[in-house]
Amino acid sequence: MERRAREATHNLAEIARGKTPEYRPAAKFVAKIIPDMPRDQAHWGKRAEHALKLPATEGRTYFLTRDTIPAGEAGYLYLQAKLLAAATRSLPFETAIHRWDELDLAGPLKPRIVRLDESGIHLDVDVASRADPGIGEERAGALMMRGLIAAFSCEVALKAILMTRCHRAKKIHDLWELYSDLPEDSRARLEADYADIGNVLKGPGKIFHESRYFQNSASVKEAIERGLHHERIHDLEKAARVILDECEMSGLEGRLISRSQATWTRNLGEEASAGDFRERIRVTAESGECAFVWGRRAHDDAASR
Repeated sequence: MERRAREATHNLAEIARGKTPEYRPAAKFVAKIIPDMPRDQAHWGKRAEHALKLPATEGRTYFLTRDTIPAGEAGYLYLQAKLLAAATRSLPFETAIHRWDELDLAGPLKPRIVRLDESGIHLDVDVASRADPGIGEERAGALMMRGLIAAFSCEVALKAILMTRCHRAKKIHDLWELYSDLPEDSRARLEADYADIGNVLKGPGKIFHESRYFQNSASVKEAIERGLHHERIHDLEKAARVILDECEMSGLEGRLISRSQATWTRNLGEEASAGDFRERIRVTAESGECAFVWGRRAHDDAASR
């Protein structure tokens, strides 16, 4: 807590001078600072109007444009990405298919040395598990689902940023290519938040792009390598969180509002049962783009592309 407080104090001073905040790479928790910024609605409106003239295709590349996502509605993409990221927190937090206390270590073991390095001796041992096979499939499914949802959250959030900053985004699933299309200042902030984000989007981030279907034995192997690796899934979930922060920095707004109405009826002289309770939920979604003032030249260059 003390380190986080000192870091936040330092970053506030840096932001006041127009510099980018820096966070400790190994920190589990940081105090994220999103500065308030001036807005220029007229200039943003001109860019959005100019973007309507941009083509929807260039060669074999197809784009989301302001024809499909009108001004103000890119916030719905941000909202979708937020909901997807929130969903991963409700899934079982599995770290492995088989747990240590379920392994049968009573028999003779034949360890094999995988590698020797400064971190120690890494051994590979064949052991059997006492867990029910169905439990293993449930855990594997939870791990893979977390990876797929985190990758999709990253994709939708990146497209939301591209829509509000550049007014169009490629219709692709490749997270690295979408990330590379971001304005330079956006990438600089993301890398300041998470130094390894580029490698994460290049490697584990391909799980949704390339590994969401079991088309053959090679695709199954690839999906297992990307989708059942707890540390890679954790990296993707972290990438999704920092990209969502950049959505807010880009002026995106999106929220879900739910209002619940409940009725409870009972007959006189009788005890109410569970079947007497009814609930109706009304859900509305709000979206917006705040038109933050960024460098005019960067805006104009993005619009011209």
